[in-house]
Amino acid sequence: MQSKVLVIMIMALAAFLEYLGLQVMDSLKKQHRLRDEAVEMEMALKEKNSQLLMEQDKEISFATNQERTRIAREIHDNVGHMLSRAILLLGAIRSVNKDETVDKQMELLDNTLNTAMDEMRKSVHDLHDDSINLEANIKEITSRLDKFKVEYEIDMSDRVNKDIKISFIGIVREAVSNIIKHSNGDTVDITLREHPGVYVLTVYDNGKVSEDVKKKISLDKVSGIGLDNIRSRAEAIGGYARFVTDSGFKVCVNVPKK
Repeated sequence: MQSKVLVIMIMALAAFLEYLGLQVMDSLKKQHRLRDEAVEMEMALKEKNSQLLMEQDKEISFATNQERTRIAREIHDNVGHMLSRAILLLGAIRSVNKDETVDKQMELLDNTLNTAMDEMRKSVHDLHDDSINLEANIKEITSRLDKFKVEYEIDMSDRVNKDIKISFIGIVREAVSNIIKHSNGDTVDITLREHPGVYVLTVYDNGKVSEDVKKKISLDKVSGIGLDNIRSRAEAIGGYARFVTDSGFKVCVNVPKK
């Protein structure tokens, strides 16, 4: 009788353990599924964020080109027509003029007007070009830092790729927004340098950084929409971004030349 009871108890225990095992397996499957869904959602959010950044950059480029085209058209239609009329009028006057002394002065005036016309055409061509004034855009963005002393060191040629310029402008905008939101400093240094094999952008502010943020930075675990956007912009042009917390907060972006 006792042996039967023992067998029944063992069987019940085995059944209970099997039930627990199934419950554990089911729980693990749910955890794995939730983890996979979270990873997929994070990847989808990053992809969506990257697309939004690209759209923002396109809007910047489109607005810049529109304004440049408007200015070029006004110069061509107004100044260009007036110069053309003056050159034609001067040519007509010279054709009937008999005074050699006056003609020499008119020749000088003719040369000046034609030089002005050539310079105007060159300026209009440059305005229609894809060039973006990196320094002017950065100084416009940093005009928001009215409570900070801002210093610049910009040493980059005009031949820098348009995509790199737009990404650098976006990175500076994100860095400036972070400084306005979080920094308790009073100085901002912005450096852009072109080296033989790499473009370098740094944005530094002397605000105090908490120990918690310093620890996350050292473990490369710091996150946030602004910093993620900076990383995404740098990676989109084949570069990388890192953050340094020595005596303040510094954004460092390196983009190898292709």
